[in-house]
This record gives sequence, structure tokens and C-alpha cells, in this order.
Amino acid sequence: MRIVFSLLLITTTSVFCEHAMAHPGNHDKFRQLEEVLPTPDEGRLGSGRPGPAYWQQRVDYKISVRLDEKTKSVSGVEIIKYQNKSPHTLDYLWVQLDNNILARGSDAQKIELAPNFDEYGFKRLTRELARENFDGGLKITKVIDDDDKRLRATIVGTMMRIDLSKPLAPNKTFKFRIDWNYTVNDLERIGSRTGYETLRDGNELFAIAHWYPRMAAYNDVSGWQNKQFLGRGEFTLEFGDYEVNITVPSDHIVASTGVLQNPKDVLTSTQRKRLKQAKKA
Repeated sequence: MRIVFSLLLITTTSVFCEHAMAHPGNHDKFRQLEEVLPTPDEGRLGSGRPGPAYWQQRVDYKISVRLDEKTKSVSGVEIIKYQNKSPHTLDYLWVQLDNNILARGSDAQKIELAPNFDEYGFKRLTRELARENFDGGLKITKVIDDDDKRLRATIVGTMMRIDLSKPLAPNKTFKFRIDWNYTVNDLERIGSRTGYETLRDGNELFAIAHWYPRMAAYNDVSGWQNKQFLGRGEFTLEFGDYEVNITVPSDHIVASTGVLQNPKDVLTSTQRKRLKQAKKA
């Protein structure tokens, strides 16, 4: 059986993105910009450009992730290198656990509106029953620092706060490790942005999104961006490098964002030819 395994590694950043959406329903053409943009200073100029004192955190990841086809589960180990480029001393860090929207009894499930029972079919009923008993939340099994000492981690919905053993001063770096695993949801029975689906030919497609614990953004305007993920919307992330090792069964085809560095080692001659054609398509 040939199975496609797709992982999404998405990271983005913006200076003002969280403020531009502060009042999405206000279409007053004479509205003052101070409602949208922060007060100009040496960090953020009135022109909208970053100033001479602008700073932005950096996060580098080394991730080893494994897909277990039989148990429909993903497990991983990641080492995070967090560089505090801010002028502030940090006592704790916030980590996003987006997949916890699929945990049993999550906030995302609790805020769902009641369905329209005039259009409530059997498929919708089976999905509701499946979601009631399914637990696809991240299981955090280890959080340790670079000296293998346990760090105190507090999980609040889709966020996890890690208390540092000592304050992280400006221009200093902190490295730590997170071990985790979770059960992949069936997209047909439990809808989400992530999951697996069984194709008509019997093969299975694993489209794995928001699958790894990732650092929440920290900036000079709103501090930690640690709002709960409720299933809709996007988050600003810090820039950084990713080194990702993916282990899947040998008959899987792996697709991921990025630029392939070693096509001769991982693709057949036919696949390399198709890839070359695709670049010009």
C-alpha cells in the first residue's frame, strides 16, 4: 500500500498584523490610525518601518518525528533554541499546542453552536458521537532543559507555559527539549485541518498540520501572543531554522514545505523527471 504523508511547516511574522485586525467590523473611512497602529517610537516608526531599536525573537527547531501507520499516531522529540533578542528579562516561555483543539472536552468543542436540526443528517450525528469519544490532544511526556533537568510546564488548553529555572536575560539563549505524541484523527469522522483519510483505492492520505509544539510570539506591543486556538484563525510565529527528520514506512511518499536538497537520494529517476517538469508547469 502506498500512502502519502504531508506535513505543513508554516512560520510567518508581521510587525502590525495583530493590530490591523483589532476592529475588523469598523469600516469608518475617517477612523484614526492610532486605533490600528501602535504609537510610533524608535522600535516602530510612524512610517510603518521597523526603527533602529526594533527587535524580534528567534527560535530554531531540531525535530525528529515518526508516523505509526498501524496505531494512527505521531510521536516526536524536538529541541528548541530560543534567543531572547528583546530588552526584557523573561521568567517563563509560552508554547503553542494547537492540536489540543482535538482533545476531549476542549474549548473549541465547548463553544460550538447547536446544529440546525432541520438539516441534521446521519453523517453529522456520527461525527458528533465520534468527536465525543475521541482524544487527539498532544500528550507531553517530557520537558527538560539542556542539562536534562525537568522544567515545570503548565498546560492551559492549546497553550503551555514553561517556567524557567533562572531568568532569561536579554541577548541570551535558552535550549530545552519537548517529547510528545498524539493520535491522528479520521477526517471523515472527525473534521479538522489535520488528519488522515481513506481513499477510494484503499490507500490512506495523512495530511498532518499544526503537529508540533511551537513557540508563541513575543513582541513589544502585546507581549506574549498566548490566546487560545479555537480552530479558526492564524498565529504569528517567530523566524528561525528548522531541521526536521521524518520517519515513515518505506512505501510512503512524503511531501513538505521547503526546498528539496537531495533529490537523488530520496527520489526515483522518474520522480526527479516529474519534479523538473513541475517546476516549469
